[in-house]
Parts: sequence; structure tokens; C-alpha cells
Amino acid sequence: MSPRLKLYLIAVGVAAIVLLVFFPPPDLSRLWMHYVAWTLVCYAAETMWFPIRAGGGTMSMASTANLAALLLWGPHAAMWVVSVSTLFANVFIQKKPFERATFNAAQITITMWVAGLVTVLLGVPWTGFQGAAAPQGQGAWISMLPAFIAMVAAYVFLNRALVSAAVAWSSQRGYWQVMWDDLVIRERLFDDFAPFLLIPPLVVCFEAVRYLGLLMFYAPLRIIYESSLRYVELRNAQKLLIHSERMAAKGEMAAEIGHELRNQLVAIVGRAQLLIRDSEREQYGSVGRHSQIILEQARRVEAMSKGLMDFSRAELKVERVDLNALVQRSVEFVRPQNRFDAVEWDLKLANHMPELRGDPGQLQQVMLNLYINAADAMCEQQTARRVISTRTEYEEKKRLVRLTISDTGPGIADGLLAKVFEPHFTTKAEGHGFGLYASYRIVTNHGGQIVAENVPSQGARFTITLPLQGPGGWSSGSA
Repeated sequence: MSPRLKLYLIAVGVAAIVLLVFFPPPDLSRLWMHYVAWTLVCYAAETMWFPIRAGGGTMSMASTANLAALLLWGPHAAMWVVSVSTLFANVFIQKKPFERATFNAAQITITMWVAGLVTVLLGVPWTGFQGAAAPQGQGAWISMLPAFIAMVAAYVFLNRALVSAAVAWSSQRGYWQVMWDDLVIRERLFDDFAPFLLIPPLVVCFEAVRYLGLLMFYAPLRIIYESSLRYVELRNAQKLLIHSERMAAKGEMAAEIGHELRNQLVAIVGRAQLLIRDSEREQYGSVGRHSQIILEQARRVEAMSKGLMDFSRAELKVERVDLNALVQRSVEFVRPQNRFDAVEWDLKLANHMPELRGDPGQLQQVMLNLYINAADAMCEQQTARRVISTRTEYEEKKRLVRLTISDTGPGIADGLLAKVFEPHFTTKAEGHGFGLYASYRIVTNHGGQIVAENVPSQGARFTITLPLQGPGGWSSGSA
């Protein structure tokens, strides 16, 4: 831990202690049972948590309970309630190291104080709605809307600002990069939006039927949370399957790649030996030719190694992708393999193709799966002329790109077309049936579609459409 980070953690902790000491909960002797009860409510809300996509943190339903406690009991009591529930939840539920748990409790104390101060300045009583008359009627609640929006904004931005400094200094990343990643990611904004909208209904439920209202409110949320948790587990399993399929394909190609690399290295070593021999004889007429061959073979080795590294990358890395260049790299990657020896390549790549957002390694995996399947199908049927055609197109109005891969093989039996993307489906004697399924998951995870069809007298054709904005991006119709 760097000295700068240590000083920051100490400063945040001291500031939180000062606030807790100088601003105790009001009317503690009379309301202590309510404060304990709401501490348990906020603690229970912390059990409904997920890791955030930006990494380095979590999100939970705690923001709903925290800010509801602020509106109901005021900033002084809410500070204590939330700091204690956060500390215990970080230690016992999320199993975080003690220094991270204490920091989170300290920073949320400061956040609650600032958010509470904002609400008080905009009309919410210091003691909250339980210590003063709560709004009555629709008009009164609507009048509290500015205070609610300001409270949420203060809570979100100060919480992110305090946490981002610790994350940035502990991971050697830039502060504004961490803030940008955490605040601007579309999924994170959506994750926050729903819990904050639940704050007014929670307050109204408590005002109406007290703690029974809390139980009626949280029970369905817990059910929804458990369903969401199953979805997250399924999504993680799909990611693992995609990675496993990639590793299996890489292992299958390893021998052929090694053979081709050896051939290229033999050519490089041979030409280098000729250069040495000619230099010893002071014969320099063939230096240019030898050097050019070495350079060409070295570039082929570089292209294959880069393709292999992209293909092996485990994590999703969304970046700007030149689809035409990715197609060319993928073809160069597979061309030297034995199964493609008799294959002709027909590439028609669109001019002025814009870049799209996607993971180049995963998109390459889709292409390689389709190329390998096409080559194997043509080889099994002993097709006279083996051609793999690849087309790229751009639809400007729909802001999408289209990739079409077809072959001159036997095609897909009509009764099997509907099953090609199902797991375990394969027509190969030694196939495992996950190649096309993994390809389907990759394309859909990128917001696209993949369609299989037969072309009369030409073989199988796979058409992939991908939106330019990629996975998690804002669509052209979004506000």
C-alpha cells in the first residue's frame, strides 16, 4: 500500500469518526429500537449484491435502504445506521479485508452526511419524516422531487469520487479513468437507476404499515434478486464455455500451426546460412533476395503468433475493430493449415467499412469455427472445387455490418438446419458440438444475429449481422 493511499484512508476514516462523534442520532433513548431495526434492514439489503462490470467493487440494493433511512430518520441517524450496516456487511457478507471494510464504512458515512445536508437545504427536516410531519397528498410528495433528485445525485457522485480515489491509487490507474469506467458504463447506470426509483415506494410503504410494509416490499425483491443471480451464473457459465471451446480449437490446431512454423523457420534459417556463406565469399549479389525471403517468412510467423494470441485471450475486451482487417488476419491464420491446402479463398470486402465495437478475439473465433467447419465438410464429401467465400457489407441506415461466409460443400441437411446452433449438435464423428453454439453466443452477446442456410448447388452459408455500437453500446435510437 502506497503512502499516499495510507494517508487517504486515514483522512477518510478520521473525517467519518468526527462526523459520528459530533452528530449522534437524535432522541436516542426513545428511538434506539427503530435505529437498530433499520440497521438490520440496511444489512439485509446488502445481502443482495453483485460484482460490478467495471471491476473493483460491487453494487447492491443497499442504496435503496440507505437513502430511505435518510429520508425517514434524517442524516444524523442515517449516518450511524448505514455506517454500522456497511461495516458488518463488508466483513461478514462480502468477506472484504478489514481495511477495505472500514474504508467503505467511513466513506459511506461522509456520503450520507453530504447527501443529508443537501436534502435539508431543500426542505427535508433534520429529523427526517419520522421526526416531523411527512408530506401529505400527491402535491406534497411532488414538491419533494428536487430534494430527492439532489440527494441521489450527491450520493452517487460523492460515493464514486471517494471510492475511485482508493481504487485508482491501489491499482496504479488514473483517477479520471476509474471515474469514467465506473460512471459512464451503460450497465452501471442501469444498475443504479432501478434501486433509486424504489426509494419513494419504500418510504411510502413504511409510512403506511410500518415494518410489515418493509417485509411486503423486500420479499418480492428478494425473489427477483435470486432469479437475477441465476441469470448471472448462467451468463458466467456461457463465458466459460466460449473460452473452453476456444482452448479446444487452439489445441486442435496446435500441431498444424507448429508444423507450419517449423517450415517457415527452416526457410529463415536456410536463407540466413546462405547470407553468411555469401558474405564469407564476399558475394553480395543475392543479399536482397535472401533478405526479402527472410522478411516475408518472419512476417508470416508474426501474423500467426498474433492470431494465436488474439484467439487465446480469455477476457472480453471490447475495442474498435476493423472487420475487413480481421477477416484478412483470420484467413492468413488458417491458410497454412493442412485442412486448407486445396481450398481457394474468395474475398469480397466492402470499401469504406466503418469500425465496429467488439472483441476481436471472440469475433475471430466465430470466423475460425466457420472456416474449419467449411473445410472439413468439403473434405469429407471430396468436393471437386473447394472454395470458401467471405463477403462484408455495410448498411448505413441500420448502422450494422454483415459478414457472410459460404462454401461449396454438401450443405446442411434440411432437417438439421434448425438444430445447428444447439449445444452438443454435431455431424462430425469426433466433434463435441460446441463450436457453432459458442459462435451463436458470441454473436448474440455482441448484439448481433447469425443465420445458417443452404445455397442451392453451392453449399452452406452463414450470415452474421453486427451492430456498430457493439455489446453494451448506445443504440442509434437511444436518447
